[in-house]
Amino acid sequence: MFKLLYSLLLVIACINISLAQNKWMYLPNNGFVKGPLLSDTSRRVEDIYFCDSNVGYAVTITNRILKTVNGGITWKIKNDTTTTLQLPSFRSIEFLDDGKYGVAGCLGAYAKIFRTIDSGETWNDITSSVSDPSPNFKHNICGLAHYGNNFYGVGYWSSDTGRLYKSADKGATWQFSYLDTSLIRNLIDVVFTSLDTGYIAGANKDKSVVIKTTDGGNTWKRVFTDSIIGGRIWKLQVLGSNIYGAIEPRYFKDTVCIIHSPDLGNNWKIIPAGSKPSPTSGRIGTQGVGFVTPAKGWVGGYYEGVFETTDSGKTWNYLNFGYDFNRIFVIDSSHVFAGGHMPYKYGSGVYSGVKETKGNSKTSHSALVSPNPATSVVNITLNIKSGTNVLLEVFNIESKQTYRVANCYLEKGKHNFRWDCTNVPAGNYIVWFDNNEIPQAIKLSIIK
Repeated sequence: MFKLLYSLLLVIACINISLAQNKWMYLPNNGFVKGPLLSDTSRRVEDIYFCDSNVGYAVTITNRILKTVNGGITWKIKNDTTTTLQLPSFRSIEFLDDGKYGVAGCLGAYAKIFRTIDSGETWNDITSSVSDPSPNFKHNICGLAHYGNNFYGVGYWSSDTGRLYKSADKGATWQFSYLDTSLIRNLIDVVFTSLDTGYIAGANKDKSVVIKTTDGGNTWKRVFTDSIIGGRIWKLQVLGSNIYGAIEPRYFKDTVCIIHSPDLGNNWKIIPAGSKPSPTSGRIGTQGVGFVTPAKGWVGGYYEGVFETTDSGKTWNYLNFGYDFNRIFVIDSSHVFAGGHMPYKYGSGVYSGVKETKGNSKTSHSALVSPNPATSVVNITLNIKSGTNVLLEVFNIESKQTYRVANCYLEKGKHNFRWDCTNVPAGNYIVWFDNNEIPQAIKLSIIK
């Protein structure tokens, strides 16, 4: 009788396991908070990297590197700079296939480069060993990649002089070079499919672009350009011969899109996923993209939730889950992780007691525009919660004309900018405030 009962229970357990459905879940957010010197509680996970389904790493805008060894159920802080006044804002993280050697990159005036040689247990500041002759925004690495023993870093999203960093010895020594500004200026993400072949995503004068190298990064050519739908390409993903990119809509667009190449970058197409679900939220943008098969994948960004396709992008469903999706990291069809306002996981299982707190004006940078409507002068006040790179521009929606107001690094506090629109045509405009967290779009009318 006992053996029969045991067998029945075992069968029931197996049935329950087989019926378990993969779904998106919130992961515990222990460790993803700011330190005592920081006034807000924003904890955005800027990048996430998993060596396998259990061992993974995350970097946060709160200046921390965290590690999990149980698939994200618990996280431990491995590098913490929140107790220093000069705060690097972590942006990217990457490991070699052996799981021992890793590199983390930062943004901001105090940007640094960190390296680990012991599977993320300790991290050393290697900034001084990386040559960068630029007098401004040194060592800003927005995207990282690897192939073999090589690391590649690119940066960064608001720079007018894109940089490529390369290490051929597991991150011990590095080479530095500027990229041709006629091809690309804003470097955001990078992937390599061999020691010779690699791709960089970004923008050039508000045109979203992807460039490709076939000689290890010595020379590059542009393989994708768009000036209508998107202003930037953010994250890239390679799946077999497929390359996917998340395309950030231009300021006057509200459509979420991806780009797709089925043949490793020779041919590309733009695939619309849908309109942003909250037209009044002011969150315009697309960052994260991840496919588990050529048929099934997701795209997410600054809006609430993600879009999902199961038919190679022919149709999309909006999933009211998550917030501020950034990197979507795919291991296999049952193990997908994502960084956003907190860590997320796609798979089976249940994580209870985890709640999500969305950003708000008290925990994020904000902008105030006055007068509105304006006739001759526009005053723009930026309330900066912690040091960040800033790109401040004004768009004319009808003519698609762009006016640059500021492109700089700002410390915490209020900063005032004055934009003279005396000779600017009347019409409808967007004030675009981009930063290391979530960009904001504010409607502005100019009357004459």
